Amino acid sequence: MPQIYLEDGLEISYAPHETLTDEDLTAKNLTSGAYKVIRAERVERERHAPKPGELAPDFTIERLSADGKRTSEMFQLSQSLGKPVALIFESYT
Repeated sequence: MPQIYLEDGLEISYAPHETLTDEDLTAKNLTSGAYKVIRAERVERERHAPKPGELAPDFTIERLSADGKRTSEMFQLSQSLGKPVALIFESYT
């Protein structure tokens, strides 16, 4: 499990830049400046992400068939309010 760092009350899994060695950055194939940019973007995303216990943001997405093909049928999260919903996120590239 990754180490968690607190920043402005947010739990972030990206280590602060100051804690990384040159070897760490080389292993990530990043420069110091690139890592700072990536981490800052991650912190900003986390700032706006729902916290545990909060409602998920509403969204609409296309349903896939059991074999992963597009169906043109749309699903909107708010239509399932009060019902359990399982989402499977997977890359198909």
